[in-house]
Amino acid sequence: MSRPTRTTLADVAAQAGVSTSAVSLALNGHKGVSDETRAVILQVAHDLGYRANPLAKALRSGRSGSYALLIRNLSNPYFLDVISAAQGEAHQSAATMLVVDSGYASEREHVERLADANVDGLAIAPIGMGAAVLQWQRLRPGTPIVVLNAATAGLENVMRVSPDNESAVAQAVEHLAALGHRRVAFLTAPAKLMADHDRLTTFLAAAPALGLEPVPVESRLSLDAVEESTVSLLSSEHPPSAVITNSDHTASAVYRAAKSLGLQIGSDLSVVGHDDLPTSELLDPPLTTLSLDRRAIGRAMFDRLSGAARGNHLEAVHLVARASTGQAL
Repeated sequence: MSRPTRTTLADVAAQAGVSTSAVSLALNGHKGVSDETRAVILQVAHDLGYRANPLAKALRSGRSGSYALLIRNLSNPYFLDVISAAQGEAHQSAATMLVVDSGYASEREHVERLADANVDGLAIAPIGMGAAVLQWQRLRPGTPIVVLNAATAGLENVMRVSPDNESAVAQAVEHLAALGHRRVAFLTAPAKLMADHDRLTTFLAAAPALGLEPVPVESRLSLDAVEESTVSLLSSEHPPSAVITNSDHTASAVYRAAKSLGLQIGSDLSVVGHDDLPTSELLDPPLTTLSLDRRAIGRAMFDRLSGAARGNHLEAVHLVARASTGQAL
Protein backbone atom coordinates (compact mmCIF):
# COMPACT_ATOMS: atom_id res chain seq x y z
CA MET A 1 0.00 0.00 0.00
CA SER A 2 1.41 3.40 -0.99
CA ARG A 3 1.89 6.06 1.70
CA PRO A 4 -0.40 9.14 1.54
CA THR A 5 1.18 12.15 -0.15
CA ARG A 6 2.10 15.00 2.20
CA THR A 7 0.58 18.38 1.34
CA THR A 8 3.34 20.83 0.44
CA LEU A 9 3.73 24.61 0.35
CA ALA A 10 3.42 24.38 -3.44
CA ASP A 11 0.05 22.62 -3.10
CA VAL A 12 -1.26 25.38 -0.84
CA ALA A 13 0.12 28.06 -3.16
CA ALA A 14 -1.50 26.51 -6.23
CA GLN A 15 -4.89 26.18 -4.53
CA ALA A 16 -4.76 29.74 -3.15
CA GLY A 17 -3.46 31.22 -6.40
CA VAL A 18 -0.37 32.80 -4.81
CA SER A 19 3.38 32.18 -4.74
CA THR A 20 5.06 29.74 -2.35
CA SER A 21 6.93 32.66 -0.77
CA ALA A 22 3.58 34.30 0.05
CA VAL A 23 2.39 31.06 1.64
CA SER A 24 5.56 30.86 3.73
CA LEU A 25 5.16 34.46 4.91
CA ALA A 26 1.52 33.91 5.83
CA LEU A 27 2.00 30.62 7.67
CA ASN A 28 4.95 31.95 9.68
CA GLY A 29 3.19 35.17 10.66
CA HIS A 30 5.57 37.45 8.79
CA LYS A 31 4.79 40.70 7.03
CA GLY A 32 4.62 40.87 3.23
CA VAL A 33 1.06 39.71 2.52
CA SER A 34 -2.22 41.48 3.05
CA ASP A 35 -4.63 40.45 5.75
CA GLU A 36 -7.07 39.24 3.11
CA THR A 37 -4.45 37.09 1.35
CA ARG A 38 -3.25 35.71 4.69
CA ALA A 39 -6.79 34.68 5.59
CA VAL A 40 -7.22 32.87 2.26
CA ILE A 41 -3.89 31.05 2.62
CA LEU A 42 -4.63 29.94 6.18
CA GLN A 43 -8.04 28.62 5.17
CA VAL A 44 -6.61 26.71 2.19
CA ALA A 45 -3.85 25.25 4.37
CA HIS A 46 -6.46 24.11 6.86
CA ASP A 47 -8.69 22.60 4.20
CA LEU A 48 -5.77 20.71 2.63
CA GLY A 49 -4.51 19.46 5.99
CA TYR A 50 -1.14 21.15 5.55
CA ARG A 51 1.43 20.55 8.31
CA ALA A 52 4.88 22.10 8.32
CA ASN A 53 7.79 19.70 7.76
CA PRO A 54 9.58 19.76 11.13
CA LEU A 55 12.99 18.97 9.61
CA ALA A 56 12.71 21.77 7.09
CA LYS A 57 11.51 24.15 9.77
CA ALA A 58 14.45 23.21 11.99
CA LEU A 59 16.90 23.87 9.16
CA ARG A 60 15.42 27.32 8.56
CA SER A 61 15.10 28.38 12.19
CA GLY A 62 17.97 26.51 13.83
CA ARG A 63 15.48 25.14 16.38
CA SER A 64 14.06 21.62 16.56
CA GLY A 65 10.99 22.36 18.68
CA SER A 66 12.00 19.60 21.06
CA TYR A 67 13.53 19.48 24.54
CA ALA A 68 15.04 16.57 26.44
CA LEU A 69 14.84 15.32 30.01
CA LEU A 70 17.59 12.90 31.06
CA ILE A 71 16.76 11.09 34.30
CA ARG A 72 19.11 8.98 36.39
CA ASN A 73 16.45 6.60 37.72
CA LEU A 74 13.13 6.42 35.91
CA SER A 75 12.02 3.50 38.09
CA ASN A 76 11.33 6.09 40.83
CA PRO A 77 7.62 7.02 40.42
CA TYR A 78 8.41 10.56 41.57
CA PHE A 79 9.40 11.42 38.02
CA LEU A 80 6.05 10.44 36.49
CA ASP A 81 4.26 13.59 37.66
CA VAL A 82 7.29 15.71 36.74
CA ILE A 83 7.26 14.30 33.20
CA SER A 84 3.47 14.58 32.85
CA ALA A 85 3.44 18.25 33.84
CA ALA A 86 6.41 19.09 31.61
CA GLN A 87 4.80 17.31 28.67
CA GLY A 88 1.58 19.23 29.24
CA GLU A 89 3.48 22.52 29.12
CA ALA A 90 5.34 21.40 26.01
CA HIS A 91 2.07 20.50 24.27
CA GLN A 92 0.68 23.96 24.99
CA SER A 93 3.81 25.43 23.40
CA ALA A 94 3.63 23.13 20.35
CA ALA A 95 6.89 21.52 21.49
CA THR A 96 7.95 17.95 22.23
CA MET A 97 9.54 16.51 25.39
CA LEU A 98 11.96 13.60 24.94
CA VAL A 99 12.56 11.50 28.07
CA VAL A 100 15.64 9.31 28.51
CA ASP A 101 16.68 7.14 31.47
CA SER A 102 20.42 6.89 32.11
CA GLY A 103 19.89 4.16 34.72
CA TYR A 104 22.85 5.48 36.72
CA ALA A 105 25.14 4.22 33.96
CA SER A 106 24.99 5.57 30.40
CA GLU A 107 24.62 9.31 31.02
CA ARG A 108 27.45 10.61 28.85
CA GLU A 109 26.40 8.54 25.82
CA HIS A 110 22.86 9.88 26.06
CA VAL A 111 24.06 13.47 26.35
CA GLU A 112 26.10 13.05 23.17
CA ARG A 113 23.12 11.58 21.28
CA LEU A 114 20.77 14.32 22.46
CA ALA A 115 23.28 16.96 21.40
CA ASP A 116 23.48 15.31 17.97
CA ALA A 117 19.67 15.41 17.82
CA ASN A 118 19.86 19.20 18.10
CA VAL A 119 17.30 19.49 20.91
CA ASP A 120 16.70 23.07 22.00
CA GLY A 121 17.51 22.48 25.67
CA LEU A 122 18.34 19.79 28.22
CA ALA A 123 16.98 19.13 31.69
CA ILE A 124 18.98 16.55 33.59
CA ALA A 125 18.75 14.76 36.92
CA PRO A 126 22.50 14.12 36.88
CA ILE A 127 24.79 11.46 38.24
CA GLY A 128 27.45 12.80 40.57
CA MET A 129 28.84 16.31 40.47
CA GLY A 130 27.76 17.33 36.99
CA ALA A 131 30.24 15.99 34.42
CA ALA A 132 27.34 15.49 32.02
CA VAL A 133 26.30 19.12 32.48
CA LEU A 134 29.76 20.30 31.46
CA GLN A 135 29.68 17.87 28.53
CA TRP A 136 26.39 19.35 27.30
CA GLN A 137 27.76 22.88 27.58
CA ARG A 138 30.74 21.90 25.44
CA LEU A 139 28.59 20.19 22.81
CA ARG A 140 25.68 22.67 22.73
CA PRO A 141 27.03 26.01 24.01
CA GLY A 142 24.40 28.65 24.65
CA THR A 143 21.43 26.28 24.84
CA PRO A 144 19.45 26.12 28.11
CA ILE A 145 20.33 23.49 30.68
CA VAL A 146 18.28 22.82 33.79
CA VAL A 147 19.64 20.69 36.63
CA LEU A 148 16.85 18.72 38.28
CA ASN A 149 16.91 17.43 41.87
CA ALA A 150 20.60 18.15 42.38
CA ALA A 151 22.93 20.70 43.88
CA THR A 152 24.72 23.00 41.42
CA ALA A 153 27.78 24.15 43.38
CA GLY A 154 30.67 24.67 40.97
CA LEU A 155 28.45 24.73 37.88
CA GLU A 156 28.03 27.94 35.91
CA ASN A 157 25.25 29.10 33.57
CA VAL A 158 22.78 26.46 34.72
CA MET A 159 19.35 26.72 36.29
CA ARG A 160 18.34 24.52 39.21
CA VAL A 161 14.86 23.10 39.81
CA SER A 162 14.58 21.06 42.98
CA PRO A 163 12.70 20.51 46.22
CA ASP A 164 14.00 22.68 49.06
CA ASN A 165 16.40 19.98 50.22
CA GLU A 166 17.80 21.83 53.21
CA SER A 167 14.34 22.51 54.62
CA ALA A 168 13.25 18.93 53.90
CA VAL A 169 16.13 17.32 55.79
CA ALA A 170 15.87 19.80 58.66
CA GLN A 171 12.16 19.03 59.10
CA ALA A 172 12.82 15.28 59.12
CA VAL A 173 15.60 15.58 61.71
CA GLU A 174 13.55 17.89 63.94
CA HIS A 175 10.58 15.50 63.79
CA LEU A 176 12.67 12.52 64.87
CA ALA A 177 14.44 14.49 67.60
CA ALA A 178 11.07 15.53 69.01
CA LEU A 179 10.11 11.83 69.19
CA GLY A 180 13.17 11.07 71.31
CA HIS A 181 15.37 9.39 68.70
CA ARG A 182 19.09 9.74 69.24
CA ARG A 183 20.80 7.56 66.61
CA VAL A 184 19.43 8.31 63.14
CA ALA A 185 20.55 6.94 59.76
CA PHE A 186 20.39 8.85 56.49
CA LEU A 187 20.18 6.90 53.24
CA THR A 188 22.08 8.38 50.31
CA ALA A 189 23.65 7.37 47.01
CA PRO A 190 27.36 6.46 46.91
CA ALA A 191 29.63 9.51 46.83
CA LYS A 192 30.54 9.08 43.13
CA LEU A 193 26.86 8.95 42.14
CA MET A 194 25.47 11.47 44.62
CA ALA A 195 24.01 14.64 43.08
CA ASP A 196 22.13 16.11 46.07
CA HIS A 197 25.07 16.78 48.37
CA ASP A 198 23.13 19.55 50.10
CA ARG A 199 20.86 16.95 51.68
CA LEU A 200 23.74 15.04 53.27
CA THR A 201 25.51 18.24 54.34
CA THR A 202 22.34 19.48 56.03
CA PHE A 203 21.85 16.15 57.80
CA LEU A 204 25.41 16.07 59.14
CA ALA A 205 24.99 19.60 60.53
CA ALA A 206 21.38 19.43 61.78
CA ALA A 207 21.53 16.09 63.60
CA PRO A 208 24.33 16.94 66.09
CA ALA A 209 22.79 20.37 66.69
CA LEU A 210 19.70 18.58 68.04
CA GLY A 211 21.65 15.99 70.04
CA LEU A 212 21.34 13.21 67.46
CA GLU A 213 24.10 10.88 66.34
CA PRO A 214 24.12 10.98 62.50
CA VAL A 215 24.69 7.71 60.64
CA PRO A 216 25.11 8.29 56.88
CA VAL A 217 24.52 5.13 54.84
CA GLU A 218 25.67 4.95 51.22
CA SER A 219 23.83 2.54 48.96
CA ARG A 220 23.05 2.07 45.31
CA LEU A 221 19.44 3.19 45.02
CA SER A 222 17.83 0.13 43.47
CA LEU A 223 15.28 -1.44 45.79
CA ASP A 224 17.29 -4.65 46.18
CA ALA A 225 20.47 -2.75 47.05
CA VAL A 226 18.68 -0.55 49.58
CA GLU A 227 17.08 -3.58 51.21
CA GLU A 228 20.45 -5.30 51.47
CA SER A 229 22.14 -2.19 52.92
CA THR A 230 19.32 -1.69 55.42
CA VAL A 231 19.41 -5.30 56.61
CA SER A 232 23.13 -4.91 57.24
CA LEU A 233 22.56 -1.61 59.05
CA LEU A 234 19.78 -2.93 61.28
CA SER A 235 21.74 -6.10 62.07
CA SER A 236 24.77 -4.15 63.29
CA GLU A 237 25.83 -3.97 66.93
CA HIS A 238 24.39 -0.45 67.37
CA PRO A 239 21.50 -0.07 64.91
CA PRO A 240 19.74 3.28 64.53
CA SER A 241 16.20 3.73 65.79
CA ALA A 242 15.19 5.74 62.71
CA VAL A 243 16.05 6.03 59.01
CA ILE A 244 15.59 9.06 56.78
CA THR A 245 15.42 7.98 53.15
CA ASN A 246 16.01 10.00 49.99
CA SER A 247 12.62 9.06 48.49
CA ASP A 248 9.39 7.22 49.19
CA HIS A 249 10.54 4.77 46.51
CA THR A 250 13.56 3.66 48.56
CA ALA A 251 11.58 3.85 51.81
CA SER A 252 9.55 0.86 50.60
CA ALA A 253 12.80 -1.15 50.50
CA VAL A 254 13.48 -0.16 54.13
CA TYR A 255 10.05 -1.59 54.98
CA ARG A 256 11.02 -4.83 53.27
CA ALA A 257 14.28 -5.01 55.22
CA ALA A 258 12.56 -4.42 58.54
CA LYS A 259 9.97 -7.09 57.77
CA SER A 260 12.67 -9.63 56.93
CA LEU A 261 14.20 -9.00 60.37
CA GLY A 262 10.88 -9.18 62.21
CA LEU A 263 10.92 -5.47 63.10
CA GLN A 264 7.76 -3.36 63.27
CA ILE A 265 7.87 -0.04 61.42
CA GLY A 266 6.70 2.76 63.68
CA SER A 267 7.66 1.08 66.94
CA ASP A 268 10.94 -0.83 66.48
CA LEU A 269 12.08 1.42 63.64
CA SER A 270 10.89 4.84 62.46
CA VAL A 271 11.10 5.70 58.75
CA VAL A 272 10.80 9.05 56.97
CA GLY A 273 10.39 9.23 53.20
CA HIS A 274 10.53 12.06 50.68
CA ASP A 275 8.07 12.94 47.83
CA ASP A 276 4.69 11.87 49.31
CA LEU A 277 3.78 9.51 46.48
CA PRO A 278 0.06 8.60 46.25
CA THR A 279 0.87 5.07 47.43
CA SER A 280 2.79 6.15 50.53
CA GLU A 281 -0.22 6.54 52.78
CA LEU A 282 -1.31 3.03 51.73
CA LEU A 283 1.81 1.36 53.12
CA ASP A 284 1.50 -0.60 56.37
CA PRO A 285 1.91 1.51 58.40
CA PRO A 286 1.41 4.71 56.36
CA LEU A 287 4.68 6.49 55.63
CA THR A 288 5.75 9.74 57.24
CA THR A 289 7.16 11.76 54.38
CA LEU A 290 8.02 15.17 52.98
CA SER A 291 5.33 16.40 50.65
CA LEU A 292 5.78 18.67 47.65
CA ASP A 293 4.05 19.57 44.40
CA ARG A 294 5.79 17.27 41.92
CA ARG A 295 3.88 18.72 38.97
CA ALA A 296 5.11 22.20 39.90
CA ILE A 297 8.64 20.85 39.51
CA GLY A 298 7.79 19.72 35.95
CA ARG A 299 6.23 23.04 35.03
CA ALA A 300 9.12 25.04 36.44
CA MET A 301 11.57 22.83 34.57
CA PHE A 302 9.87 23.34 31.20
CA ASP A 303 9.44 27.09 31.74
CA ARG A 304 13.20 27.38 32.12
CA LEU A 305 13.94 25.20 29.12
CA SER A 306 11.59 27.23 26.92
CA GLY A 307 12.76 30.62 28.17
CA ALA A 308 9.47 31.50 29.85
CA ALA A 309 11.32 31.78 33.19
CA ARG A 310 14.89 32.22 34.38
CA GLY A 311 16.85 31.49 37.54
CA ASN A 312 16.53 28.74 40.12
CA HIS A 313 13.33 27.25 41.52
CA LEU A 314 13.17 25.58 44.94
CA GLU A 315 9.84 23.88 45.58
CA ALA A 316 8.53 24.16 49.14
CA VAL A 317 8.21 20.96 51.18
CA HIS A 318 6.36 20.12 54.37
CA LEU A 319 6.47 17.07 56.60
CA VAL A 320 3.39 14.85 56.74
CA ALA A 321 3.53 12.79 59.94
CA ARG A 322 2.01 9.32 59.74
CA ALA A 323 2.35 6.06 61.64
CA SER A 324 5.80 5.06 60.30
CA THR A 325 7.41 7.32 62.91
CA GLY A 326 6.86 6.91 66.62
CA GLN A 327 8.40 7.53 70.01
CA ALA A 328 11.88 6.07 70.43
CA LEU A 329 12.00 3.02 72.72
